[in-house]
Amino acid sequence: MRKSLSILLFLALAFMACEKDEVIPPAIEKPSSETPEPEPEPEPEPEPEPGWVDPLHEKEIPAGFRIPTVHITAEAPIESKSEWVNARFKFSDPSAFYSDKASLEVGGRIKGRGNTTWGMPKKPYRIKLDEDVKVFGRWSNKDWILLANYSDKTLLRNIMAMEVSRICEMSWTPNMLSVEVYLNEEYLGVYTFSDHKEVAVHRVNIDVADANSLEGGYYLEIEEAMDEPVCFNTVWGTPVMFHEPELPTEAQQKYVKDWLDGFEKALEKVQGSNNRDYRAYIDIPSFINYYIIQEIAKNPDGNVRKSTYLTKEKGKPLEMYHVWDFDITLGNCNYTNFEKPDGWQMRYVKWYNQLFFDPDFKEAVKDRWNLLLPALRKVPDFLDRQHVLMDGAENRNFERWPILGVKVWPNYYYFPTYQEEYDFLKRFYMERLDWLDHKINQEDFN
Repeated sequence: MRKSLSILLFLALAFMACEKDEVIPPAIEKPSSETPEPEPEPEPEPEPEPGWVDPLHEKEIPAGFRIPTVHITAEAPIESKSEWVNARFKFSDPSAFYSDKASLEVGGRIKGRGNTTWGMPKKPYRIKLDEDVKVFGRWSNKDWILLANYSDKTLLRNIMAMEVSRICEMSWTPNMLSVEVYLNEEYLGVYTFSDHKEVAVHRVNIDVADANSLEGGYYLEIEEAMDEPVCFNTVWGTPVMFHEPELPTEAQQKYVKDWLDGFEKALEKVQGSNNRDYRAYIDIPSFINYYIIQEIAKNPDGNVRKSTYLTKEKGKPLEMYHVWDFDITLGNCNYTNFEKPDGWQMRYVKWYNQLFFDPDFKEAVKDRWNLLLPALRKVPDFLDRQHVLMDGAENRNFERWPILGVKVWPNYYYFPTYQEEYDFLKRFYMERLDWLDHKINQEDFN
């Protein structure tokens, strides 16, 4: 009997051991034919090959260089910022300077764009092509912009500002170059051809939050026009719009608003205390770079009320991702002393007024300024190069638009010749750098 019990006990233990060690593979469900697997995302385009020479900065300008042109054949008048018009586009680079193609033709659509600028005689436009293509050597995309620069009689302030952005190493700097534009064979003048500001690889390169995600990512704009579908005001009254996602859920709206409100409330505690809680809310290096760009430009549209672009990515703080809109900067504005190269522009505006109560932030701005200054002093050389690349087209522009020596909003100065407009811009920029360098390197930075 005892032997039988021993045998039974041995068999039971052996069975339990085998049961414990057994590995059962997980069930593999067969995909339903109604829900096909998602297509893999396209791989990003590679970086330029070794030996590639940047045409805006380094590529040798050939003898007989000719400025690129954009010929637009529209099926109807372009009269709206909301209604697209079907069109054909011919992008010509006669010297094959920006790309290896002298000409590219593609279909697409066109409409107006801009706020104040849309009301001016020389209209800005937005282009959407039928397919992703490389235009003038840029990364493949469908979306492009033509900036008119009607108030900027140098036609170069936006391009110049993007060079300052590149030096300051913003996460994205829109590519811009000068072109001549024809609409249904009518000459429209010199435009700045530019990337469209949007979420895309090689542009605002973030993962946009889906409906099930709260933390990110978001592409936001501070803009007092508040002309996007979803907008809100922060606790300080800062006007914020959602670009992406265009239609966030209520929970997502609350998440972003709470983050910005938390930042502004934390800023209120900086003055007169050691509270630095605001640092958890923002990417400080990007806020410093943004400050330097806007302070140099003395930009009335960049003081955290208009044309200010932020991202909030998952696991990251708010970032000043890129800059935009510089046609009335650098002395080209007739209100609130914007016409003078001295005086603070950003030092005391919303957000930055409080940030400068933090001595560490102030010192970081000073350090960053002194690191960037040698490159910033070379910007007039870059501007001279852009003038050469305009290929004399400025003369044809002002034959089409005879406004030299004529006051155009919001000009403070208006000179009778293009050369005087151009010389004023370079002089203002250098005087502005000198004034800022003196003030920033004072011990109290006042």
